[in-house]
Amino acid sequence: MEALKSNALKKVAEDRGEVVILIVNSDERNLSITKLVLERSLSEYKILTANNPLTAINTLVSREVNLIILDADYNGLDMLRRIREDERFQPLPVMMMSGSTQRELVANVFSLGVQDYVTKPCSPQDLVGRVNKLLGVRETIPAPVVEKPVVETRQKTNFRIIIIEDDIFDLRQEREVVQNRFPCEIITAQSAAEGMRILETQGADLVLINLDMPFINGLKFAALASNNNRLKNIPVIIMTDTRDYTVISEIKRSAAAGFVRKPNISEGDLIMLESKLTHRN
Repeated sequence: MEALKSNALKKVAEDRGEVVILIVNSDERNLSITKLVLERSLSEYKILTANNPLTAINTLVSREVNLIILDADYNGLDMLRRIREDERFQPLPVMMMSGSTQRELVANVFSLGVQDYVTKPCSPQDLVGRVNKLLGVRETIPAPVVEKPVVETRQKTNFRIIIIEDDIFDLRQEREVVQNRFPCEIITAQSAAEGMRILETQGADLVLINLDMPFINGLKFAALASNNNRLKNIPVIIMTDTRDYTVISEIKRSAAAGFVRKPNISEGDLIMLESKLTHRN
């Protein structure tokens, strides 16, 4: 009887065409804030909440959930394990939030199968963008209208650019500069491991990565990409704020396709990025 009831409820949700997001967090304040942020920006989605694993599981059984958001700082790992141990929920996309960037935690989370790891504090704009990305909503910027003819070498109307940056404030500025210059789809990652996963599964026309990423820095990332036959032709550009000659020389000798100054990328650097993009087409 319970199984029939569950299937009936799910069928109702499917018929309505609802997109359902479930937030699970034992901290009521964080739960309320996350819900409010998503409701304000994603009014077309149904936002559900649960403050304990039992309520969350009951919701998953009774509703067709498209995305679940957990918090590693508030029993998120336990909930993630429960989800992945139940074959009914194994395909469910999971976003994990946490205030920690410890190697062990990040590795543990990704080993359990999450689609995104968000380091707190996360701006509302970044959170909404990541949710849309996981739900398959592409954030594209239309090509700017210009009076002069479009350069013939630019055959694409939209490029896919991955920005890998662990500083959310720098990330916001870097993303804005790139979006204002190029017609592109921006995909962001806050760890090199996440960035490599996205690159391998979705591909890209260009990768921008912060030199000083934890665990796997920008130089190591570029080397890994260049040693991969499928990825070696994708330009990896290092972002750095250093002016140390030794560091710059190391970047120039590396597998990276170049470097730019962060976070406010200059006009000269943007021209260089454009040449890398158009050269691939």
